[in-house]
Amino acid sequence: MAFTKLVLGYDGSESSKKALKKAIEITKCLKTQLHIVGVVRPFEFAAIDYIPPEEIEKYEQEEISKEEKYLKEAIKEAKKEGIDAVARVLEGEPAEEIMDYADNIGADLIIVGHRGVGGFKRLLLGSTASNLIKYANQSVLVVK
Repeated sequence: MAFTKLVLGYDGSESSKKALKKAIEITKCLKTQLHIVGVVRPFEFAAIDYIPPEEIEKYEQEEISKEEKYLKEAIKEAKKEGIDAVARVLEGEPAEEIMDYADNIGADLIIVGHRGVGGFKRLLLGSTASNLIKYANQSVLVVK
């Protein structure tokens, strides 16, 4: 099976930077399309807490700006290698959003780092990589 569209989950972590290098290498070798996505998780708070809507909106805008910065850096790296990649910030649970995006564009392969910037360190894989392996319709390449 030839790969025609790749989706890279990117969050600016060292692991995702390694995945970016691998995605660029594969894109160049196979002459595929590269889509780079960053995912902003929705604001979460305890039910007993009251947080004004403007604080939630401010938080979400800051997170989106941070993701946009990471994606601009990734696009810059791809362009250095002669690749015109597409970048997009998504909002929601990372694995679900990456899978939905990959399904919607007809991607053949999802590439992610083995561990992102999120929460607890897993024994071998981060939760996003683990969920992609379990549930994605596409092949998944996890880069260490």
